[in-house]
Amino acid sequence: MAPPSGSAAPDGMEVSDTGGHYVVKENGLEFRHMPSSEPTPVDGAEFLSRFKKKFEVNVLERPTENELVFEMLGVDVSFANALRRIMLSDVPTVAIEHVYMWNNSSIVHDEVLAHRLGLVPIAADPRLFDDFEADDDDPTDRNTIVFRLSVTCGKAPPKDTAMDETVQAAEGDGHTSMTGNAGLDQVAMEASALHRATNVGHADRGGVAHILETPGRPYTRHVYSRDLDWVPQGDQVERLESIRPVHEDILLAKLRPGQVLELEAHARRGTGRDHAKYSPVATASYRLMPHIEILKPIYDEDADQLTNLYEPGVFIIVPTTEGGHTRKAQVSNPYACTMSRNFMRHPVLKESIRMTRIPNHFIFQVESVGMMPPAVILTEALRVLQRKCSSVIRLADEHAMD
Repeated sequence: MAPPSGSAAPDGMEVSDTGGHYVVKENGLEFRHMPSSEPTPVDGAEFLSRFKKKFEVNVLERPTENELVFEMLGVDVSFANALRRIMLSDVPTVAIEHVYMWNNSSIVHDEVLAHRLGLVPIAADPRLFDDFEADDDDPTDRNTIVFRLSVTCGKAPPKDTAMDETVQAAEGDGHTSMTGNAGLDQVAMEASALHRATNVGHADRGGVAHILETPGRPYTRHVYSRDLDWVPQGDQVERLESIRPVHEDILLAKLRPGQVLELEAHARRGTGRDHAKYSPVATASYRLMPHIEILKPIYDEDADQLTNLYEPGVFIIVPTTEGGHTRKAQVSNPYACTMSRNFMRHPVLKESIRMTRIPNHFIFQVESVGMMPPAVILTEALRVLQRKCSSVIRLADEHAMD
C-alpha cells in the first residue's frame, strides 16, 4: 500500500498527492496539511482527466450475500459521503404503500397492521416498474404489485399429518415420562416431533416451526409474512419472477378462534427520502484507510504484545537475528486496524509506531435489507449520482445562457 505522503520537495518539504493526511494521536485525530505534489488543474478537462486516472473501486470482501465490503480510491470525503447518502435515501425499491382492509377482527388496529405490512421488505426488482407521476395516478401492472391476505382462525390448529406420524412413532417407542406430568410430557413430545417434521419436507414454512400450544389455553393463529399471496396483474407473470417477501417469518398479527383478517395490499416504487421502508440498506458506512509505519524496530516481548494484545490481525511476527533478538513485528494487514490506539498505552510502542489515515482512500461496508444485492445497490447509487451531476451541469448551462 502506497503511503499517504509522496516524495520530498527540493527544499526538503514533504509533499502529498492528497494535500495532507490525518495523524492518529492519543487524544484524537489531527490533520497535517502538506503541499500538493501536483499543480492545481487549469480547467475542468484537466481535473476530469486526473480523476479518471486516480479513481478506483475494488471489492474486498463478501461476508454474506447481503453484505459487501469495497474500497474507493482517488475521491474526497464529499464524493464518498454523497454516495453513502444516496444508497440510504435515493436508490428506489418496492414496498407496500396502500392497504385496503376488507375484514379485520383482530386486536391489531388497521393503521398498526398497515404500518407493519409497509415495513415488510419485498423481493422485487424496482427497475422493472415505473414511478407514480402523481398521487392520483391509477395503479397499473407497470407500477403496482398486488398482494392479498386472507386468514381465519379456527377452534383448533390444522391437522399436521407429518407431525402426527412422528408423535405416534414416539409414543410407540416405549416413551418413559421424565416429569411425571402427562400434559408436560405431551408438549415435550410434540416439540420433538415438530422439530423433525419441520426439518424434513416442510421447506414451504420457511424453516419456522408453528408455535406450540399450551394445553388448556385457546388456540392462537399466527399470521406471518409468508401468508401474503402475490396476485399477478396484466403480463406480470411473463415479465416478472415470483414476487415474495424477503423474509417469510415476519410476524404480522395473532388471531384467536373466530377472528378473521382479510385485506389487499398495493406495493409501489419509492425511495428512502419518502419513507425509511424504501431504504434498501440496513447500514451503509465508510472509514478512512489506515496507514501504519514502524519508526523503530519492535522485538521479542514488545512484538508479542503488539501482535496479540494491542492490534490483533494487523501485525505478524517474523524471525530475525538482528541485535541478538529472535522475533520482530511487521505490518501485515492494515485493513484490519480499528484505530483503537491501545498500543499508545505502552511507552515503547507509542514511540515506535506512527498511525495515519489516508484522506482519499475509503473502505465502505454495505449491508442490504435483502430487496437487492449490495453490488446492485452500489451500481444504482452511482447511476443516481451521475444523473444528479448531469442535472447540475444542465442547470449551470441554462443559467449561463440567461
